Amino acid sequence: MNLSNDTYAISGHQRHAQPIGAWLFERVRQLRATWAQRRAWARQMQELSLSSDRELRDMGLSRSDLREIARGTYRRD
Repeated sequence: MNLSNDTYAISGHQRHAQPIGAWLFERVRQLRATWAQRRAWARQMQELSLSSDRELRDMGLSRSDLREIARGTYRRD
């Protein structure tokens, strides 16, 4: 009987048997994906901010709506 194995079994936690190289590779992949999402968001914000106030008004938007649009949380009331 191994106490550490029994403790994990009782608590419901599972051990991660991944080698450190696999864990590191996965973490780098996640960081790259997050970085890509942030860059896409920045590009969207830049593109929207280049619109004139008149163009935004024609679309029924204002400058204060741009951040919500870029985040994907904009709702038209």
